Amino acid sequence: MRKLFSFFRFLLVRHSLLSVLMACALAGAGWFAWSFVQEARYFADPAHHEQPLEPWMSPRYVGKSWDLPPETIVRIMALEQNHAQPTLAHVTAHLGITLPQLEARVRAAEARRRGDVPSASPTLPTGAR
Repeated sequence: MRKLFSFFRFLLVRHSLLSVLMACALAGAGWFAWSFVQEARYFADPAHHEQPLEPWMSPRYVGKSWDLPPETIVRIMALEQNHAQPTLAHVTAHLGITLPQLEARVRAAEARRRGDVPSASPTLPTGAR
């Protein structure tokens, strides 16, 4: 143990910039690992699967909850690919539909993903984009 401390002291004294950069990189990796584990645990809970849509939810949250790929969410909600994640309240206002109508689209997409329904693209209202 004593050799390990002397090694770290050597690195800090002789290579201080490299040591600080390495510590920052490890802290960043730890942060992303922690976030990944927390999200995985949250969506592994069956209580968070296929939740009814709420105005505060983001499209990303809906995709995770309903196990839909991002491309499907983008298509269903007529989102722009490189746009910030709005809430479902913004999405429904943009599309001119109600939250239950959006939930029906999500349910239909999830049924197609499972193979329960033949593939058909949900129709967007005129002027939705």
